[in-house]
Amino acid sequence: MDDIEKAPVLVADEATHIKDHEKLPIHAPIIVLRYRTIKKNNSLGWWSAVVLLEDHGKKQVCFYRWKKNKGEWKRDKKLPFKTPAEWAAIKEAVESFMPELEEKLQPLPL
Repeated sequence: MDDIEKAPVLVADEATHIKDHEKLPIHAPIIVLRYRTIKKNNSLGWWSAVVLLEDHGKKQVCFYRWKKNKGEWKRDKKLPFKTPAEWAAIKEAVESFMPELEEKLQPLPL
């Protein structure tokens, strides 16, 4: 185990479909205020969640992704959203691409 002390997580996962009650792998000095698992696959070792946290006195919402390595969850990605305007820009960009997921792929010409 690392020398880093784990931050106490006193909140429950808001994703009620997650039943394993595993502690969120976030370390001190970060304080977790709320979180919701988006996807967790123990057999493949991936976990993603959205977390409302406080870090050095500042609140932010972050998307986290962890990978399980040798039995421990290690952070793979952290994408912070520090302002509502920043989130609005990302949300608008993602939503503008979503209709294309419904479109059928056109075959390439031979």
